[in-house]
Amino acid sequence: MRTKLGNTIDLSTKLLERRTTQATASDRPASVSLEPGTQVDRYLIVEQLGGGGMGMVYRALDTELSRDVALKLLPRRQCPPEQLTRFRAEAQAQARLRSPHIVTLYSLLELPLGSILVLEYVEGETLEARIRFNGPLPADDAVRLFDQILRGVEHMHQMGVVHRDLKPSNLVLTKSGHVKIMDFSVAKLLDQDVYAPGTMLGTLLYIPPEQISGRSSDARSDIYTLGISLYQAVTGRLPYERQTDYELMHAHVQERPPGPRSLAPSLSKEIERVILKAIEKEPSRRFQTAAEFRHALLRAGPGDEHGAAALPANAFGPALPATRVRPGGRRLIVGFALDLLLVASIAALLYGLGLYPDDSQTPVEASRAETAPGTPKTAMTTQRPARLVPAPKPAPKPKKTNQDAYDALREAWGQ
Repeated sequence: MRTKLGNTIDLSTKLLERRTTQATASDRPASVSLEPGTQVDRYLIVEQLGGGGMGMVYRALDTELSRDVALKLLPRRQCPPEQLTRFRAEAQAQARLRSPHIVTLYSLLELPLGSILVLEYVEGETLEARIRFNGPLPADDAVRLFDQILRGVEHMHQMGVVHRDLKPSNLVLTKSGHVKIMDFSVAKLLDQDVYAPGTMLGTLLYIPPEQISGRSSDARSDIYTLGISLYQAVTGRLPYERQTDYELMHAHVQERPPGPRSLAPSLSKEIERVILKAIEKEPSRRFQTAAEFRHALLRAGPGDEHGAAALPANAFGPALPATRVRPGGRRLIVGFALDLLLVASIAALLYGLGLYPDDSQTPVEASRAETAPGTPKTAMTTQRPARLVPAPKPAPKPKKTNQDAYDALREAWGQ
């Protein structure tokens, strides 16, 4: 009997009890369908988007804020308590996150109808749909998309959340070219996990070997799943395609994947090395953080001569403001201007006092020579409006033949 390997699964330690969905038939919540036009609290149902073992998803209109939202409904009727616990754990995990690359959780509602997650509505298509209908992504497009995805995953891990199901169908591409990570139904907080130890969670096509072996998962498990997703994005194929659950799990744990360049010859060796490192069997041999994975991918991707991918300035938000003059340079210019102003002021003062060099005669003598004998000394003030003019004296002082450097200053101030 074959199973649908692309679905998220929740496997017990008994591998013979294979399941094709995340929950068994006995664990599934009772089916509840909300028709378009149904009012749920302040939300008006527009259409059904999908659903699974962890509830149905609807597009709805927030009648108070006039915006579209996504409602994830887990019906309360005949719903096992452990399902409600996991649903609330999903809300707690997603509530920690604030990133432009992660779908935002607005609220958790507890209504008679059931528990409801009010989520950001993202219009676009999944990466899985893009690959299915358009084929493999060009390397530069893949690098740009996974740069954004890894930024979101980096934030997620910093907040203590492990997604555990980062497959292409959980990565939404918006019309503006951004990527959003969604569906935290099997996510765990590093400080707590509502699932029993040894439970295998995720999707078999992307599941890391340590989860198959019953070991605990951490941030490096997300690195593996993203590596498989990147492999699929640039080649259009998965590294392990088998007919049964057992064969697929054996391949993840034991078999060496074919090199991506064997399926996409135009792919660079550098990107191939990055992918193969991300999907190493042992977590210690993979990239240890999402940031390390992202930096390696950018260095390997197409772009400038250093290998960094050429990213648009506003690819991840508003463009940065224009570079301003360095404060140190501005202080230097202002200081130089003040120096010039000080020098000019001193020069004007000296000119007003008549203290400037003249080989033929002193400034006072030159002024006297230009003044008629009968003209009072106060007439000199019209030529030097900037200096104080002492009261006129009855008769000019006789010319001194041996003036020192301060005689002109003394005479100007009437001394």
